[in-house]
Amino acid sequence: MQKIRIAEILLESSPTPFWSILKQIGVDEATGILPRWYPDWRQWRAYDPWDYVPLSNYKRMVEDAGFKLTVIEDNPPMDKIMYGLPGKEEQLESVARLIENMGKLGIQVWCYNWMPDGWLRTRTALQGRGGALTSGFYEEDLKDSPPRLGKIDKATLWRNLKDFLSFILPIAEEANVRLAIHPDDPPLDEINGVARIMNTVGAFDKLIEEFPSEYNGITFDHSIFSLMAGDLVSVVRHFLEKKRIFFVHFREVVGNKSRFEEVFIDEGVTRQFEAMREYVRHGFYGPFRVDHTPTLLGDTMSVPGYSVLGRIHAIGYLQGLFRAAVESLEGDTNNS
Repeated sequence: MQKIRIAEILLESSPTPFWSILKQIGVDEATGILPRWYPDWRQWRAYDPWDYVPLSNYKRMVEDAGFKLTVIEDNPPMDKIMYGLPGKEEQLESVARLIENMGKLGIQVWCYNWMPDGWLRTRTALQGRGGALTSGFYEEDLKDSPPRLGKIDKATLWRNLKDFLSFILPIAEEANVRLAIHPDDPPLDEINGVARIMNTVGAFDKLIEEFPSEYNGITFDHSIFSLMAGDLVSVVRHFLEKKRIFFVHFREVVGNKSRFEEVFIDEGVTRQFEAMREYVRHGFYGPFRVDHTPTLLGDTMSVPGYSVLGRIHAIGYLQGLFRAAVESLEGDTNNS
């Protein structure tokens, strides 16, 4: 039976017992972040984290722990690229070096975003099911918060994204690295004068149509796309048919674009099983990863949403969904 490919994110600077647990529960791939801890690049600048030496050493550490490093979900500074500010050329060169080095090291997917102010949560100690700690976004919490880097409109963001892809896609094609853009989180039109453009299904269609390269694709975040569209299953099918889903974040939220809270994966309101059947039917087996889980009693988290026990629970649930989808489709074939 085909096995689901889970590339769980490793946030630690060195192996931990959680890494061993991941191996024990059947996780063989990893999503990595840039090794900013090796060496102290902010002080000495011997290397940048996206240079070959630190990235190669990081990959070796991950592989020695038993994982294949499949995805990098991190990036050099890109604020000047997004805003079109002086100094963007240096930032473009840093991104190019990252992609080239990923290619040399055989790291297949780069997950990036086009959010000038990043992904946002305004509350990180909400009480979820049974008192589990969870996070949420409430737009009203930001009403008096000025934009960190200044305002920017949709037209400027689109123009700068097109310029960026015109520059980086040929480099990615040469390096054999697929670019998987993450949707805006939250998918609002703007936040305090800072526009957001990757916040509708139509926006992703537009990006794919304007840059039809097979290296230009999507990180399909289930919770964010569920806030964009009423029928998530049809959206999964739509982008699978276009062969533009390169990486999947599987998680659940309840609420709407302006007010939502993250919940356990089994509390979700989306048709998860039908969505998983679409992945299997179209021959997409991963990489998947779970994301933003509540924190259980006695558990620890270094980053809100990335506790140990919560992710173990979500991984098991995801594995069960996948196996059920495979067996149900095999049953459909046998009965036809």
